[in-house]
Amino acid sequence: MNKVMEVLEVSELVIYVHDNCKESLRALDIASIVKTLLPKVRLKVVNIDRENVELPEDFEGPVYVFNGELLKVGNPDPEQLISFLKLFEKNHMN
Repeated sequence: MNKVMEVLEVSELVIYVHDNCKESLRALDIASIVKTLLPKVRLKVVNIDRENVELPEDFEGPVYVFNGELLKVGNPDPEQLISFLKLFEKNHMN
């Protein structure tokens, strides 16, 4: 499979979280929901406080990045996030 096809067949959601952050704990719950309902989505949770990661800005809460683009600062409504991801899969995958 060539690289172009691989990109089209995979959607990636990266959730950046912090230690000792109530909203980041909620982000972990949301990540679990996404993983359960949409196993095809490549999901990565990155702890900014434990890994050497630099974001373009200093965000306080969780940050959601989808396919390399900023999706949301702070936690989205889980149902809206799932709907967005399902719509993306329907329109761009397969």
